[in-house]
Amino acid sequence: MKKLLLVCAITVSIMCASPVHAATRELLCDQRSDISDMVSAQRAGRYQVDYVMWRESRCRQVAFNPTDPNGGSYGLFQINAYWCKPNKYFKNGVLQAWGIVKSCEDLFNPRVNALAFMAIFDYAERHYGDGWLPWGGKPWI
Repeated sequence: MKKLLLVCAITVSIMCASPVHAATRELLCDQRSDISDMVSAQRAGRYQVDYVMWRESRCRQVAFNPTDPNGGSYGLFQINAYWCKPNKYFKNGVLQAWGIVKSCEDLFNPRVNALAFMAIFDYAERHYGDGWLPWGGKPWI
């Protein structure tokens, strides 16, 4: 019985220490609440959007991952360069064709990055039935 109580206590303490504990409903990127609100008003849940922003960039608008394929990933939502580099279907890039960016560096602007997130989310929703697919599926929170 003591072992069971110890296991339960450890489990509860781990759950409470989680940065995304659903019961607290605190934003992880509270300094970016304007972006969470902007995106979630149009698309998905506020806390899911906030969690993706935190997981992808730790809320840093200048986050850049050069090791991602296709030229790296940019900004708050870590938009992959595939979306803003020329390819065989889009001479200047997908996001350029959609009128969202002129270059990949524009994705360091938080509002532009959020617009790109919404456009890619909508594209994935229409074509694959899951807007979260480009970010690894719907966040569990």
